[in-house]
Amino acid sequence: MTASETDCDTTAQPRPLVGMTGFKRDLLLTVARLSGSNPYGQVVKQELEEQYGESINHGRLYQNLDELADMGFVRKLPLDGRTNAYRLTEQAASELRAHREWEEECLLAIDEDAIDRGEDLLS
Repeated sequence: MTASETDCDTTAQPRPLVGMTGFKRDLLLTVARLSGSNPYGQVVKQELEEQYGESINHGRLYQNLDELADMGFVRKLPLDGRTNAYRLTEQAASELRAHREWEEECLLAIDEDAIDRGEDLLS
C-alpha cells in the first residue's frame, strides 16, 4: 500500500456525514454559507439553484430540511406563521469541518502524473 493510499484510508475511522446524500450535504453547506442571515427556505433554495444551475423541487427541499432538523444538523426557527429560518447546529459545523479535512486528505493523495493518461499504474 502506498503512502497516498493510507492517507485517504476510509476504513481507519468512521467518517462524518457518511450515508448522507449529496443533496443534504449541499443543503448543510448552503445553510453554513448563509449563516448570520437567518436564511429561510426560499433563500436556501435560490442559493442552491444558482449553484446547481437547475430548479429544485419545493417538496424535496423542505423534506430534506425537515430531515436535517430531525437529525440535529439544523435548527428550525419560526420567523412568522409560515416561514422558518434554518441555522446550522454545532454538531453539523463540526461534522462539516471533519468531512472537509477528509476530502482534503483524499484530494492531496491524487497522483497528478497518473490522472487521465490511461497509464498502467502497476508498472
